[in-house]
Amino acid sequence: MNNPLYEMLQRINPNLSEGYVMPHQFALFLAIVKLYEDHPNQKNWFHINSELEDNFNLKFKELAPEVHCTSSSIEEPFYHLQKTGFWFLHIKSGKNSEYENIMSELNAQFTKHLLLDIFSHVSLSEQVDHALRNPLTRDGVIKFVSTNYHEVKTKQLRDYPLIGQHLSGKGSFSNEFVGYLNSLQRSGGGNENAMAESQACNTQFSSIHVTHPLAKTIFDELSNTNGKHVILTGHAGDGKSTIALEVYKLFNGISEGDVLKTPLKPRENVEKYSVSILKDLSERIRLHDADLLSELKSKDSKFLLVSNTGTLLDLIKNNSNHFNADEVILESKVLDAISSESGEANLDLETTHFRVFNLARMDNLKLAKRIFKKMIALNRWVDCKGCAFCASCPIYINVELIQNNQDRVLERIFLVYRRMYEYGVRLTIRQYTEHLSYLLTSGLDEADVKKIYQQSLKPLILKYLFFNRFFGDDGCSSDASALKMKTIRALKKQGFGVRPYSRWEHRLWLRNSAVSFKLGVESLDDEFERLRGHGSKVFVYEGMSADHAREQVRRMMYFLYEFQKDELAFISNFLNSPTLLDWQSWQGSSARLSFKEKTTLEQKIYHVIQEHFTGVRLPEGSTQNDRRLYITLSRRRHEVRQSAQVVLAEVDWSTAISLELIQTDSASGESRQDLVLTGKDRIARIDLPLKVPFLDYVMMRHFGEIGEVLETSYFERLDRFKAQVLERASAAGEDRIMLVRLKMDHSFRRQHFAITNNSLEVTDVL
Repeated sequence: MNNPLYEMLQRINPNLSEGYVMPHQFALFLAIVKLYEDHPNQKNWFHINSELEDNFNLKFKELAPEVHCTSSSIEEPFYHLQKTGFWFLHIKSGKNSEYENIMSELNAQFTKHLLLDIFSHVSLSEQVDHALRNPLTRDGVIKFVSTNYHEVKTKQLRDYPLIGQHLSGKGSFSNEFVGYLNSLQRSGGGNENAMAESQACNTQFSSIHVTHPLAKTIFDELSNTNGKHVILTGHAGDGKSTIALEVYKLFNGISEGDVLKTPLKPRENVEKYSVSILKDLSERIRLHDADLLSELKSKDSKFLLVSNTGTLLDLIKNNSNHFNADEVILESKVLDAISSESGEANLDLETTHFRVFNLARMDNLKLAKRIFKKMIALNRWVDCKGCAFCASCPIYINVELIQNNQDRVLERIFLVYRRMYEYGVRLTIRQYTEHLSYLLTSGLDEADVKKIYQQSLKPLILKYLFFNRFFGDDGCSSDASALKMKTIRALKKQGFGVRPYSRWEHRLWLRNSAVSFKLGVESLDDEFERLRGHGSKVFVYEGMSADHAREQVRRMMYFLYEFQKDELAFISNFLNSPTLLDWQSWQGSSARLSFKEKTTLEQKIYHVIQEHFTGVRLPEGSTQNDRRLYITLSRRRHEVRQSAQVVLAEVDWSTAISLELIQTDSASGESRQDLVLTGKDRIARIDLPLKVPFLDYVMMRHFGEIGEVLETSYFERLDRFKAQVLERASAAGEDRIMLVRLKMDHSFRRQHFAITNNSLEVTDVL
């Protein structure tokens, strides 16, 4: 070929993905050509907008009608067409360092949001631009590119026949659901299906989809004649786009399980209800911001704005004149609304009113659990029963293990997630689905399963079982691809199952007491015995240390063993949380603390708070009967033991403070009960919430674990509580000073010091 133009165009390449020859780059280039056709004065300046996306989807379907619409994602070709040499990406001013940071990451990916944020536009080479402006050469370009795609596709199918399996209705697995689960993971091939907007047309997505309770709430608000605009925010992967899709379906009378023919457009208008849905505010054309704000103020229609915090602030602050307010005031109002503890707040900007929902503030564990139940539902795995490799397939073994012990396994999985959540590790729905699909499949494809079948080694299967893959390893070594998942990295930091528990260590490893002990799961009993034998050094697993064998035994115990009521300390020890099971038992509106439970907890909490206020450790079992809570003037130095301290304020713990279970509700309809120290009498309405990390600290201090340190955030809460109590109960204005002295028996001696008739009087206080 001697034509330089066509030589450049021949550099456009197809993608090979999930059994298809994908036309992404061809479709995007032809979408650009259509802009030249439709707009004779088209500038050599292009960015992702609704018109370009519509053109792209149209050309994609023309080139590959057999490929599902979920695969037509514009961001991949928009970035990668630069490899052709005629497609130039222009980085925005000040975004070079951000671009370099992304490129330095392993397997760097550009989402649509990042493309819009980092690049101002794309332009074509002068030669290509000139050719597309001439109708004659343009027609030749269209014909050449279309023909070239089909020629490349035919060659690929001829040279690599396995690529065409999907075209004849056969998937890479006998169960196509496995391939879908792998598509949700970074560890298994492409991750294009993980983006919510690409799932709108995917029948597999509908099989695991669970409707978010907020969707109906938002629908009711927008359809109400007196309703407000709605802002939906949260972290990437929280499910904002999915909720927008659910709302769209509700307005259009589309059943929950039905798939769309095309993904949602950046803006969807529902004329019947005068409602507009902007599924991602970052995709808007900023030149049209003034028009958008005018629409918001007009009240002619209601809007659902889906946005992250930064984009929302950008829209409102940069257009402060529309709200007749200072930028700082507007920013403060928006941040206050987004920071609401319940995840819901009202935002009033002059005469424009919004209802704000922040998914990042909402507990999403119940939603994730419902999704996982759908993943392991019996009907999703019927196809596996007819597979020749079924009996030795780790994926199917995992599914059956979980199905046969479903209640127990699900409870234990979500106890781990709950422990992380209570300690500040909040995961998005996307991160949960990514992790849960990985623990089932390990990212294995059919070739991997066939290889395992041929080897028929149970230790090899053990590597892929869910109780190991849950932690991102094979029981011995970490899976490098799994470490890309935030969930796995967070789990590694927690040290779950690492700390031995003496009572159970004797039971598991001492030969005389361990003989009769069984896991109680028939399919795993043999492997359990081998691992225990290796841990006790009476059996040898090649390539595995005794420590790794013991760790796997603890994992199997945690997820699968049916503990009796007096054995639950194993679970608490595994989770490094003495009180999480107690917290779980308090959930539900009918939960109550028994008198004994309340009394015991109050005593332990009193000791820790008094220690914080005075710096004096009060050992459990001391003869201290004084139930007053003292706030003293003391040096906050651990190396100095200050046995005598001036009392600034005191309250009677037994009458001024009560321990209560208080229920809080979130906007998503979820509720929880937490322990709260509630003030009475002089310190009424002064409350101190006691979350799981604080209660764990209390219990660990009680059991003598001196090395435990309370998180900084809880120290800050205790200091705020101390300041509030001091303000209400201060002894200021009195003509005497009270001192407390710590006696040898660890009880307090209270003394009053007063000057009377030029004499110092010292009296003991009862």
